[in-house]
Amino acid sequence: MSVRADVLLWAQRVLAKTGAPAHQLLEVPAHAPPDVVSDAFQQIARMGHPDLHRSNLDPAELELVTSAYSRVAGAYQEMRTARGTTQKIKTIGKDEPQSIVAQRMSNQFKAQTPSAGTAEVTPSSGIAAQSMNSKALIYYRKAEMALRRGDIRGAVLQMKMAIAGDPGSTFLRTALGEMEKELTKKP
Repeated sequence: MSVRADVLLWAQRVLAKTGAPAHQLLEVPAHAPPDVVSDAFQQIARMGHPDLHRSNLDPAELELVTSAYSRVAGAYQEMRTARGTTQKIKTIGKDEPQSIVAQRMSNQFKAQTPSAGTAEVTPSSGIAAQSMNSKALIYYRKAEMALRRGDIRGAVLQMKMAIAGDPGSTFLRTALGEMEKELTKKP
C-alpha cells in the first residue's frame, strides 16, 4: 500500500473511535508507562503529522488527517498530564491570575523578532489565552509563529488544529477566516 493510502486509513480508523479513551487512540495499554506512550505518539507523528502530507493530499483528505492527528495529539497530552510527566511546562500557581500568565506568554512571543515584510493577521494578546483551552492555545501560538515567518498556509493548518482542539471557540474561527482572506489575496 502507498503512504497516502496508509495515512488515510489510519485517519479514518482514528476518527471512527469517537469517544474512545486516550490509550485506545494511541494504541497502548491503559496503564502504559510514559516512555511507551511517548514512543507510540512519536511513531504516529512520524507517519501521520499533517505537515508531512501537505503536498500529496487534496484539501479534504488533509482536513481528515489534520482532525485525526489533532485527536491523537490531544489524547497524548491527556495521558501525559494524567501521569504528571509534563515537566517542561511551568504550572500556573494558585495566586497567579490567568491574565498574568497570558501576558507572560505574549511577551515571550513578542521578544522573537518577526521576519521583515510579514504582516501579522491575528492579535498577540491575552485575549487569545483566555478564550480557548490549553490544547487549542498551543496550536494558536504555532499559527502565530508561522505568520511571523510569513507562512500563511502553515498558519492556516495550525489554526485548523487549534479549532479541532476547541471547536466552540469563536475567536479561533474568526482568526481562521482572517487568515484565509489573506491567503486568497496572495498570488
